Amino acid sequence: MFWVRTVQNYPVSGDSGYRLVQLRNGAHSVHSLAYGETMHPGLGPEQEGRALYVDQLRLLERMRGHRGEFVVWDVGLGAAANALSVLQASAGLSAPLRIVSFDSVLEPLAFAFANRKALGYFEGYEHAVETLRRGGRAEFRQGERSVVWETRVADFPSLVQQGKPGTWGWPHVILFDPWSPARNPAMWTAAVLSDLFRLLDPATPCAMPTYSRSTMLRVSLLLAGWWVGAGKATGRKEETTIAANVRDLIDAPLDRRWLARASRSKAAEPLWEPRYRQAPLSPETWERLRRHPQFQ
Repeated sequence: MFWVRTVQNYPVSGDSGYRLVQLRNGAHSVHSLAYGETMHPGLGPEQEGRALYVDQLRLLERMRGHRGEFVVWDVGLGAAANALSVLQASAGLSAPLRIVSFDSVLEPLAFAFANRKALGYFEGYEHAVETLRRGGRAEFRQGERSVVWETRVADFPSLVQQGKPGTWGWPHVILFDPWSPARNPAMWTAAVLSDLFRLLDPATPCAMPTYSRSTMLRVSLLLAGWWVGAGKATGRKEETTIAANVRDLIDAPLDRRWLARASRSKAAEPLWEPRYRQAPLSPETWERLRRHPQFQ
């Protein structure tokens, strides 16, 4: 990507590998050679994790008033920047926290941890991350509260397809951060987004932000049953996306003007198969979309 410059190259294993890159603002991030993409390329891992997955969710406000365990699903553990952003930002709160991180591999985490001095955001959590890497679960105390952080290393689309509600707890927040739809289409299909919605507890308000603002993504979320809105700007993205299972967690819901633009878009039809392509809305999809309660 044109706004990063390579600092070092550290292959990890086999045909895939990662390298450290430095962004324009001086922050370091991790670049995947296999996917050809950089994690958090705009602001860097620490700032972008905070802006997208903490601040716009009003996460601290929600956690302060929460009783019982607060559950976060971290979809796309990667280099652990998002999960650590949640841990760092909420360190002074008392509600018990459970983070369930999903990914198909742990190599990005291993690479990032080996380069933790340059990345910076691991400070204070080295023991927890090392325990997580070795055993898939870390339990520790953070001030007054208990924290459980665990990983599920598997093919995520298959996992959620076969998953039963409540298996990983009832999430209050989902950090949705896979590689891009063009590079990793299996993670952005209509089926995956529908399965995620199916696994929610209707009585537990849950919000899910993500960095993409594509019409295809937003249509897929709406058809799956989510309420969908425009998310906050981050880095070079003037807008992101936030979805939720309740209307009250959406500050700027998509409106009929967006619906009209979607009807004219040449890249709005959901990915029904794990193969990237762009297509306008089919008549059947348009009929389903316009009947969503959000537009009534």
